[in-house]
Amino acid sequence: MGTRDPREVLRLLEELRRRDPSYVDGEVLGSMTTEPLWYSVEAFKIFINTNLNDPALFKETYRLERDVVARISSLFHGNGHGVVTYGGTESNITALYILRELRKGDIVVAPKSAHISIKKACKLLGLTLITTRLKEDYTPDLEEMCRVIRWYKDRIVAVVFTAGTTDLGIVEPVDKLVEMCGDTGVPIHVDAAYGGLLAIFLQKHRSGIPLFDFRLENVYTITVDTHKIVSPIPGSLLLVKNKELEELASFEAPYMPERKQRTLLGTRTGGVVAAIWSILEVEGFEGLEKLALDLMERAEYLVDKLGEHGFKVVRKPMLPLVAIRVPDRDRVVEGLWRNRLYVYPSTIPDVIRVVIGRHITREHINRFVDTLVRIVKK
Repeated sequence: MGTRDPREVLRLLEELRRRDPSYVDGEVLGSMTTEPLWYSVEAFKIFINTNLNDPALFKETYRLERDVVARISSLFHGNGHGVVTYGGTESNITALYILRELRKGDIVVAPKSAHISIKKACKLLGLTLITTRLKEDYTPDLEEMCRVIRWYKDRIVAVVFTAGTTDLGIVEPVDKLVEMCGDTGVPIHVDAAYGGLLAIFLQKHRSGIPLFDFRLENVYTITVDTHKIVSPIPGSLLLVKNKELEELASFEAPYMPERKQRTLLGTRTGGVVAAIWSILEVEGFEGLEKLALDLMERAEYLVDKLGEHGFKVVRKPMLPLVAIRVPDRDRVVEGLWRNRLYVYPSTIPDVIRVVIGRHITREHINRFVDTLVRIVKK
């Protein structure tokens, strides 16, 4: 141990990686991650040994972060406030921490569709999570939510809505909630980890995608992941409404040159922001918008192909996530995995989930549908 040639070790690691599912071969179908743009990986490498939490030492890294936050914040009609994090879970935990410090409450309200990270955050922060019903169409029961909000309003830290739910990719109607009970002044956190960089562009082209950004006065914080769409893992942002909220994510660190650190982590590689910044420079918002539209077209192609063979989807996709009803789901999932087609089971009974990432082509979709048909007919 400890005496092997580095080239031999790297060759071994390459072999080990080949044993796991391949994005480029269209094998990763259920995960909300994708093959990153090649140049973003190179950008990551350049800044891999810098620390975003030491801006006095790594000034350019800090400038890149502020630029990334400002540009992506502008997409969501924000004022350039926020931080880069390592993922949606960290962003969600940080958001609820900030709002707990602001409100001094002890309750979070969210529909049952909320991501597991919201439960994690409440457990870590000592908050009580009250979950509310979903209607038959899997959207939140707004009347019940408003009753709960009005009853507990003085104790509520935040209401959490999701823009791109895990099971169905639904962008939940934040705007309608604000219309119905926004007068309570309770802050809303929008978990747009999956849907943020899709829905914000698709709103211009597709009807039925509700408003969920800082144009709504009650929206205080928004989680947006980049590694679910284009960038290397890790990559996420927590966007906040104002400077006061951003400062609540700072902690005293007397041993550091600036005497403080931002975010929950002590060390954050600058590679994360370098990768995101490179994508904004190369693709721009225009490229990201085109990608969102392309992914939706591929998702609709999948729905059409499924329909040709008699398969039903749970609902028309709002984002490029397709929930398919299948008989004997466990057997079907097992069969697909044996064929290296890695779909995920949904929490909805007899439903599987396919997420159309940028690595999924029409050829991959054809192979998946053909294999699914063969397995179901057995």
